[in-house]
Amino acid sequence: MPVPLGTSGNFPRLGFLENMEMVRLAGNGDSDDTHQFMSRQPAWQPGAQLPWEKADDVSRHKTAVYFTTRAYGGHVYIQAPLAAVKVVESEDETAKGAPNTGKFGIHTIQGVFTNPGHVDRPFIYQVSKLAASRSFQTCLITARQPKQPSTNPLGPFPESDSKLPLGPICFSCHVTFKRPVPSFADLQLSSAQERFASILAQRKPEEWPTSPQLDIDILNDTFPNAGHGGFPIVDMYKVDMKAYNANKPIPERRELLLYKLHKPIPAEDTNSHILVHAFEADRNGLLTISNYLGWGYNLGVAASLTYTFTVHVNSEEAVIRDGWWIQEVCWPRISAGRATLESRIWSPEGKHVASGYQDGIAGPDQKRGAEKL
Repeated sequence: MPVPLGTSGNFPRLGFLENMEMVRLAGNGDSDDTHQFMSRQPAWQPGAQLPWEKADDVSRHKTAVYFTTRAYGGHVYIQAPLAAVKVVESEDETAKGAPNTGKFGIHTIQGVFTNPGHVDRPFIYQVSKLAASRSFQTCLITARQPKQPSTNPLGPFPESDSKLPLGPICFSCHVTFKRPVPSFADLQLSSAQERFASILAQRKPEEWPTSPQLDIDILNDTFPNAGHGGFPIVDMYKVDMKAYNANKPIPERRELLLYKLHKPIPAEDTNSHILVHAFEADRNGLLTISNYLGWGYNLGVAASLTYTFTVHVNSEEAVIRDGWWIQEVCWPRISAGRATLESRIWSPEGKHVASGYQDGIAGPDQKRGAEKL
């Protein structure tokens, strides 16, 4: 059951620990290396919390229905690895009582989206350990949802939902884990803070506009400055890059998103901090490219197919403390009905901590006109 459209106001915003709540299910299958979990809270529904009652035009209402029917993909993208984290950390004998510097940290997430997610039912995760050594591990995680809505569709979902018949796999991923090692060399590009210093100096981070709930021209023009809505986990602000991007070819344009935690996470929970970065980096990217391509008023489709997130540092260097983190976004390739999005995650000190690489389908709607509503 989607969030009702046509409502606005203050929406509760959950932190990571609340939004990612899950329960371990009994009955792990045929092997000790297979484990099952169920999510407890609904995924965020992009755009459903915009003030649609202010858009009384029939065509605008159709736009509302069209753009707000799916769960935010970043939810399943990080909760599936979180299930693997629970397995790896619980079985890591070295981690018990050991200093945090020796624990397994997420190294990569290699995800594939195969079906849209629903917000009115839980995700059921199955974690399979594929390989494990003293310093490196890899897990396969699949995510499915019941074929029918939960008995409590607004959450928290009861464990009895896990007994409902399941639909097909909607998401799968490989997650690799590494223990920390010393850096024998440390090289990177010039930081976003250095390259865009004059732009970033124009305002304080929180004085930039909030990141749009759905970054599409038609909605940005209809609902300017709509706020965070109920977007969980991080506070995000979008830097105005119009002047910088003017007259540049699309692959050379950049977007900058500034973010910090909405609610704190214990510093020792390093893998959760890594997942926060991956969650943030999934926001709006393939939608934004539609504006550059002139499809901001007649977007037909924009959906991720694959998303790889790579952590370049030891896990403790990804912990979000004070200061603002930067996501730098570009689109180096657009072809064959697809767009490729590249993200770089920069720490407040200018360290390149992680990168995201998404490939997804994107195209205009040939049947809908491009005129503004």
